[in-house]
Amino acid sequence: MRGNEWVPLALRRMWKRGAATPDGEPVHVSMNDYWVHRRRDVPRVIWEGMRLRRAWPQTEGALGLWFAAYGSWHRQVSVSIWRSPEDLRRFVHSPQHRRVMRDYRDAGALVTTAWTAESFDPRLIWREAEDHLARQ
Repeated sequence: MRGNEWVPLALRRMWKRGAATPDGEPVHVSMNDYWVHRRRDVPRVIWEGMRLRRAWPQTEGALGLWFAAYGSWHRQVSVSIWRSPEDLRRFVHSPQHRRVMRDYRDAGALVTTAWTAESFDPRLIWREAEDHLARQ
């Protein structure tokens, strides 16, 4: 990673609701922090992320998703909220996600963090994500 390049003021963040409805139970949160190595790959990475985002309202078990970019867009972050870890696993093993991971494996460096939140509270979950990002 690149040390202390956490720049919250340079944040560009977008929220998208998922297919599932919150039920008051704890939720599973997954955060992907992806550093794109080369400037020429940034547009391709953004395009693929937006393609996954467009399908989000039809993604089983998904409650919500943020895509965020920092600085010169080399740092791409997604924070997804799921009903359960099993819902996330189903998505991770989907053909669309597997293709993206295969095609962009060498375009950057990925750090994944996951945790359980007590309930679906997007504001609180985003604050916790920012705390994780500040420590990476």
